[in-house]
Amino acid sequence: MEENKAESILKKYKEGQSTLSEEQFLFDNTENLNPSMKAWSTFVKNNQTETPKDFNEHLWESFQNKKSRKRKVLIGALSVAASVSVLIALFFTHPAPEELNYSEKEALLNIAREMVDHTDLAEIEERIIYENDIVIIYTTKEK
Repeated sequence: MEENKAESILKKYKEGQSTLSEEQFLFDNTENLNPSMKAWSTFVKNNQTETPKDFNEHLWESFQNKKSRKRKVLIGALSVAASVSVLIALFFTHPAPEELNYSEKEALLNIAREMVDHTDLAEIEERIIYENDIVIIYTTKEK
């Protein structure tokens, strides 16, 4: 009976359908199995390790880190997209400066000329203090 049970568990094990308790039973009862399966069960028993006590916490923490990293990337991408859309909206909605025609420019120039104090340039005397190839320093004196 045990031999038949071991064979059915071995079949489930090879298909990947066995439970942990069935596998444990299979590896504990190797006397009824073929030599290759005995060698495999010996290898599994010798190389079995126990899971760390805080294994679930480490896994959960790594999942949370990946989740928060994805969130940060998503927020960054949305921020960039929003900035680009605002810049595009400003570029297309910014009105072009009004161009003045020639007569309006002439009127503004005349107003600017009237604002400037009229001084007769012929009445100003200039005296050069220092002259160089690059710089000329002079003083002026009104008559």
